[in-house]
Amino acid sequence: MKAIKDFRRDTPPMTAAAGNAARGRLLAAALEPERRRAPRLGWRLAVAAALAVTVGTGVVVARDQPRTTPVASVSELGERAARAAYDDRGQVPSAGQWLYIRELQAPQSADGGYGVDVSRRVVWEQWTSVDGKQVAALYPDGRLLVQGNHPGLGAADLGRAPVTPESVLAMIRQKLEGMEWVVDGPQTPPSAEEQLFQAVYQLMGTQALPPEVRAALFRGLATIPGVRVATEVADADGRRGVAFSYTGESARYDLILDPVDYRFLGTSGVQTKGYTGVADVKGGTIAAGTPLTLTARLEARIVDGPGQR
Repeated sequence: MKAIKDFRRDTPPMTAAAGNAARGRLLAAALEPERRRAPRLGWRLAVAAALAVTVGTGVVVARDQPRTTPVASVSELGERAARAAYDDRGQVPSAGQWLYIRELQAPQSADGGYGVDVSRRVVWEQWTSVDGKQVAALYPDGRLLVQGNHPGLGAADLGRAPVTPESVLAMIRQKLEGMEWVVDGPQTPPSAEEQLFQAVYQLMGTQALPPEVRAALFRGLATIPGVRVATEVADADGRRGVAFSYTGESARYDLILDPVDYRFLGTSGVQTKGYTGVADVKGGTIAAGTPLTLTARLEARIVDGPGQR
C-alpha cells in the first residue's frame, strides 16, 4: 500500500482501482482477487476514481433522437445510450493490446484531507489490457506501475453469446460473490447493488468493449435498484450532460453523458454522509458534501502496450 500512497502523492487517485473512483479501491482489490479490502473511508475516494469511465473508444451519434428531447426515465437513458453504442464501432483491438485513456481530473486534496480539490485540474493517463486483467499508470517520476484490475473480466468474457443485460450482469455478480470485504473504522461494506454499479462502470470506464457489450451494460445499468437519471451534471471541463446516478450508503456518483449523442463526458461524485473519528483522514472528519471525484474524458484509443500513447 505504501507504493500506492507514493504513487498518488502528486497525482490524482488512480483508476486502477479505476481506481479515483476505481483507482485505489478497484486496483487494490485486483491485487487480492478473492479478498477486497476497503481501507476505511479512503475506499470511497478510490471508488470515485474508478468511476471515471468511458463508454467507448470513439465518438457516438444517437439515432432517431431529437436534440431537445429530455430523458424521462433511467430506462429511457439506458435505451438511448445502448442504441448510440451501436453507432460507435470504435477500434477493434487485438489480443495483447491495451486501451489508453487520457482525462482531466480534479486532483486529491493537497492538504492531505479527504476528497478532491475542485479548484484545480490535472491530466491523468492510464492503460488497461484488452483482456481486462491488468491496469497501468505512471508514477510522477515516470516509472510505469502495472497491477491487477477489478473485476478481472474483459471483452471476451462479457461477449460470450448470448449477450444480454441479464447475462452480463449475472457474470459480474458471480465474480463479485467471490470477493470478501474487510472494513475498518465507521465505514460499512457497500451493498450488492452498489458493488454491481461500481463494477459495471469500472468495466466500461477502463476497457475496450464491443458495441453489443456496451449496449447490454447500459441497459443493465437501468435495471439496478437505486440507479436514476440526473440532468445538468457538469464534468471537470464544465460540460453539462445527463447522467446515470447512484447514491449508496455514504456517497453519490454520476456517469455523465452528452445529452445529444450520449458519448461519455466524465464523472462526478460527492460524499452524502459525514463521518468522524476516521484515522486515515486529516482531522479525522469527513463532511457531507465533500467532492470525491470530478473528471472529463479527453481521449481514448487502442495501443500496443502500457506507456504508449
